[in-house]
Amino acid sequence: MRKCVYGISIAAVVLASAALLAAQTDQNSPFTGTWKLNVSKSKFSPGPAPKSETVIIAPDGKVSVEEVDAEDKTVNWSFTPSGDTAVPIEGLENATVVSKTSGNMVDHTWKIGSGNETGHGVISKNGKTMKYTMTGTNAQGQRVHNVGIYEKQ
Repeated sequence: MRKCVYGISIAAVVLASAALLAAQTDQNSPFTGTWKLNVSKSKFSPGPAPKSETVIIAPDGKVSVEEVDAEDKTVNWSFTPSGDTAVPIEGLENATVVSKTSGNMVDHTWKIGSGNETGHGVISKNGKTMKYTMTGTNAQGQRVHNVGIYEKQ
C-alpha cells in the first residue's frame, strides 16, 4: 500500500498540473491529451517507481490516471480541478489538491493521507514533454523528491 500511495502522489501532481491548465485554457491546450510517464528518465526518492502510468486530460480539465505500481497493482483515480479550491481525488482516500497556474507552469499543494507535498510542473516549449517536480513528506513520513518526465502521446 505504501508503494502505491507514493506512486500515486507523483502521478497526482503531474496530472493535476496538466488538468488545471487545460481547464483554464481553451480546448487546444497543450495539456489536453494522453501523457505517459517515462520511468527510465524519471527519478523517485525514496522510491520505488511505478511500472507504468498513463494520464488522460480531457478538454474540460478532468484528469484520469491509470497506474501500475511496483507490485503490479493497478490503481485508477481522477479529479476535476477547481482553481484555488481544494478538490477531492476520486479513487484515493483522504486526498485533495489545490492548483495555481501561470502560462505553461503549474504549482500544486497535495494532501494525501497525512502527507503534505508541493509540486511544480512545466510543459516544454515544443509541447511534447512535461517535467513535474514534487517535494515534501509522504503519508509514511518520508521526505520526497521526485522528478517525473511525461511524454505526450
